[in-house]
Amino acid sequence: KFSIAMLLLGLCILSSAAKAQVLYGSLTGKVTDQSGAALPNATVEAVNTGTGVTQTATTDAAGDYRFNALQPGTYKVSISASGFATKVFERMDVGANVVRRVDTQLEVATQKQTLTVTSEAPLLQTDKADVHGNLTRREVNDLPSAGSQGRNFQSLLQLIPGAGLTSETNSLAGNPERAMNTNVNGQSNQSVNTRIDGTQDAYPWLPANVAYVPPSDAIEEVNVVTNSFDAEQGMAGGAAVNVQIKSGTNQFHGSADWFHTDQNFAALNYFSRPGTTINRNNQNQFGGTFGGPIKKDKLFFFGDYERTTQRGKAGPDTRTLPTAQMATGDFRNLPGNPIIYDPATGDSHGAGKQQVSCNGVQNVICPNRIDPASAALIQLLQPSIANEVAPNNLGLNNFFGSGTALFNRDNADIKINYVPTQKSMVFARYSFSRILVFDPPLLGDAGGDATNGGQLGNAPGLIQSVGLGATDTFTPNLLFDWNFGYTRQRLGATFDLGTPKGLDLLKIPGTNGAGNPNNNFLYNGLPAFQVQSAAANVNFGNPNTGNPYLFRDNQFVSGANLSWTHGR
Repeated sequence: KFSIAMLLLGLCILSSAAKAQVLYGSLTGKVTDQSGAALPNATVEAVNTGTGVTQTATTDAAGDYRFNALQPGTYKVSISASGFATKVFERMDVGANVVRRVDTQLEVATQKQTLTVTSEAPLLQTDKADVHGNLTRREVNDLPSAGSQGRNFQSLLQLIPGAGLTSETNSLAGNPERAMNTNVNGQSNQSVNTRIDGTQDAYPWLPANVAYVPPSDAIEEVNVVTNSFDAEQGMAGGAAVNVQIKSGTNQFHGSADWFHTDQNFAALNYFSRPGTTINRNNQNQFGGTFGGPIKKDKLFFFGDYERTTQRGKAGPDTRTLPTAQMATGDFRNLPGNPIIYDPATGDSHGAGKQQVSCNGVQNVICPNRIDPASAALIQLLQPSIANEVAPNNLGLNNFFGSGTALFNRDNADIKINYVPTQKSMVFARYSFSRILVFDPPLLGDAGGDATNGGQLGNAPGLIQSVGLGATDTFTPNLLFDWNFGYTRQRLGATFDLGTPKGLDLLKIPGTNGAGNPNNNFLYNGLPAFQVQSAAANVNFGNPNTGNPYLFRDNQFVSGANLSWTHGR
């Protein structure tokens, strides 16, 4: 899937307004004297308190100033003019895809004087038409954001006005990031478009989900636009979600965390019977972050790593299997002593059929009459047969199977920011998620159903995301920004693909891709066997019709904006 969104030229005839780019924030305002008259040629300086990067602007004839591309963060803003006291705003938070307005009035000073403003009430948004909400890094880190496999910032999207409850869908193998989806403003959950540092974060096969979910500790902020999107935020009917990964600063900073939960922290249902226990479910999520300067005020790095693991009891499931005697062809001890008929006798209507026998012993099948494929499958079943329990009075439910379900996921991000001049910025980011899900087959080597209810056996995956971006302020009124994104999603469920067992072991002609030498790998494994009766059903082999599968999806996105702000 390849998409290119390019806006070559935007002519914005606005009254002293600044246009916020999706990846960056904007700061604008009007400077006046005590009489309310505009102050042209006043100097406005914005210093990023984290990186030390400084940008300077000058007010125009109307007293307006603008910074069109500020890296999200906290800024110290100083406004000065000849003959007036300098005013300093110590902490001005600027978010991505947000226009922050700071209007001020300077007082006449008879000597050098500085007025410091430590807090400023936010003004009503008047410089953009969109409707949006922001999740700050503190909210993402501190608010409860638990999913089924650890923390997930998407669970906080329900705090945005217009958003519904968030939920997880699909199996662990199909959605290993445990991406959540929600309906916004009554729209479909497939109409929420998510980008990470400008990179499209889509899951083509399951469009309600995203391909990659960054660790909560890696997120600087989440900007959610729910109405009146800019053109560059297309492909969104319900909401445009813009995720910013953290950047390094002039100081070295790091963090470490560990989250643990298990069955002992879980509560039983109120109506559970006395003595009910909860299956083992041991989950851990741990990791850390580290960032700082490579070259002070110029070059910065940030990295994070997070590992999520789960070990839990899968099952138990109840099945009816052949007994050890039945596995040899001996059916003499079946409850009720039913007659086993020889399928090689009688006509199509059953007339003339005879009871099976071996050397005169009835209800016994001679070994030479047992199909080799069935005999081989019975051998795969022997470990399960050896663990059979006493059946019920109908001879059913003689096997209880369980196993240990496994989930491993490693997430990491690395981001580099470079500020060559006051007017330009460049960044590069690489993220990956490596996954292994194992859902144990009920019958071991003989396959059967997945005891944890997902995709049978191993389900490995690797998701990679790359983001590149640059911005250059040619003049206070002319801004160019560009970004490129690439996402590669490789997921699969590969149960029993090691050898072509259907052909080599069971000797069943036509299985395992015979005559398809270029596709043998995906045709390997056991075929499915389904034994059904009025009393009991049991599956052998690989009964999941979706297995095996393996797909690799590549997504590219590139966007460029040239914005010109002119006139009133």
